[in-house]
Amino acid sequence: MADRIDYIETVDSRDREAIIQTFITDGHDVIITFGSSLTNEAIAAAQKNPGIKFVGVEQAQDATLPNPTGLVFHEEQSGFLAGALAASITQANHITAICEAKFMDAMRRYCDGFKAGPQYKNATVNATIVYRIGSNQNLFNDPDWGNQVALQAAQDGADVIFAAGGNTADAALETAARKGAYVIGSETDEYESLTDIHSWLVSSGVNDVRSGVRDLMRLVRNNQLPAGNFFGQIELAPFHNLDSQIPQSVKDKLNQLAQELANNPVIDDMPYQKP
Repeated sequence: MADRIDYIETVDSRDREAIIQTFITDGHDVIITFGSSLTNEAIAAAQKNPGIKFVGVEQAQDATLPNPTGLVFHEEQSGFLAGALAASITQANHITAICEAKFMDAMRRYCDGFKAGPQYKNATVNATIVYRIGSNQNLFNDPDWGNQVALQAAQDGADVIFAAGGNTADAALETAARKGAYVIGSETDEYESLTDIHSWLVSSGVNDVRSGVRDLMRLVRNNQLPAGNFFGQIELAPFHNLDSQIPQSVKDKLNQLAQELANNPVIDDMPYQKP
């Protein structure tokens, strides 16, 4: 049982190292950091403090070190499920993924996985991907680009649109929904945040961070925390307002596909990291 739990939300990227040091100084024996942008600071702190366990959510570990563990996800499987869902409900046989920069492995996995999903479900569906190309200063926060690309995708006839990449993706989903396209989110259940488009939001490809952290804390308690990467679960979020419009046959097929992905991944040509 934990004797003390504290948290600090970073506001400025320049504060990351100091915030981690605050937890070290205060004597915490497990430190959890969230987001790929903190990877370098978390690994550096772990190397300097071998007696402390570090868990980095969505922080892939390129090297296996003794005390940091990366809670990571097979985003390609999440995208694959989203693509299969989109292919099951499209009426126009045209679906689109709108994604942040392709050089980011997680974005490539989400969106290449999305494009592969219809090939498994319905090879006649035209699945397109648009990756953002632009300043890295706007990573995850380029709503103008997201709006523009979503508008173009809807005008080109895509009636189901998936998006991945923070505020960039949220803007794309909102614009697509306003143009009458069904939309699918990524990473978290977008139903909680995109309240204005509930009538068009079908689902989201979710990284189950809560269960992953819980499982790792159980391993910490048993002194069995693994080094390197620990893969958490992925799933589709509930269909919420649109649940009654999704045929049971589609739900059953998606559940079957999720089991296949978990037990014997059907995506064998999509590397986790860039080749």
